[in-house]
Amino acid sequence: MNFFLNTPITKSAVNISHQDAILLLGSCFTENIGKKLLNSKFKVNINPFGIIYNPISIANSLTRILNNESYTEEDLSVYNGKFFCFDHHGSFSSFNQQECLAKINNEISFAHQHLQETKTIIITLGTAWVYENIENKKLVANCHKIPAKNFTKRLLSVDEIVQSFSALANTLKNIQFIFTVSPVRHISDGLHENNISKSVLHLAIHQLTSQHKNCSYFAAYEMVIDELRDYRFFKEDMIHPTPQAINYVWEKFATTYFNKETTLLNQQIEKLQQAALHRPFNFESEAHQKFIKEQVLQMQQLENEFPFLSFDEEISLLKHNFI
Repeated sequence: MNFFLNTPITKSAVNISHQDAILLLGSCFTENIGKKLLNSKFKVNINPFGIIYNPISIANSLTRILNNESYTEEDLSVYNGKFFCFDHHGSFSSFNQQECLAKINNEISFAHQHLQETKTIIITLGTAWVYENIENKKLVANCHKIPAKNFTKRLLSVDEIVQSFSALANTLKNIQFIFTVSPVRHISDGLHENNISKSVLHLAIHQLTSQHKNCSYFAAYEMVIDELRDYRFFKEDMIHPTPQAINYVWEKFATTYFNKETTLLNQQIEKLQQAALHRPFNFESEAHQKFIKEQVLQMQQLENEFPFLSFDEEISLLKHNFI
């Protein structure tokens, strides 16, 4: 007997390997998958504008990265003495204007360079509800805790989302776009409103994948909401997926986009990383010293075999325990 639904998983025509540069944009779920890729030593750039939830702001950020378009002092706002940009997450904010601006523009410059070799862009859409600044009618990525009276809230249309990403898909024809919908419920909007929002996102992605050969969908939303669907797979806030749920999605992601060679290399990397974190009872024992040297040698051999990998951090950690 089968007691739960399964999301059909088929091997994608999009193949992701350690040699490929990947850009990830969007909600906090993007961060979760991005960190999994980063830990597995893929060449990733995760959210150069910080966590962003709405599709238009995500598309706008990618456009600025594509054009290497820097920000100026006029693009910044200040509230309670803190400088910020409405296009960015609060992690870029600072009480020093130049520091805020430098962080923003450094990330854009780095992301632009990364984009030149990027083969895959993974975009996670969080919500179709957006806030517009009443003063200048501009849509914001983050309200930065400014009073709600300064914004108007509205629901994006499917066409708005499709048009924003269609232009990018046409411009970046040699890049594969993988769209996902975040399984994180935006309950601050209301549960019914959240469901409406997610529906708009799904419809927009459906149109994009129908119209563009370089756009596809990964069913992370269905895996969490329909397959797992139990509160034990969510944190205490009953909104965000647990590490166990994220691992489940990651395994499905790997099955979908990694070939046998990439999967094998991932297994070797994970084994060596676990060895680097191993904490014995006796650091000075002959057996542990031998173990350290063997692990360092294996890492160096893997680096020689795959020059695009680096175990500098792990080797440094292990060598710290040399006697």
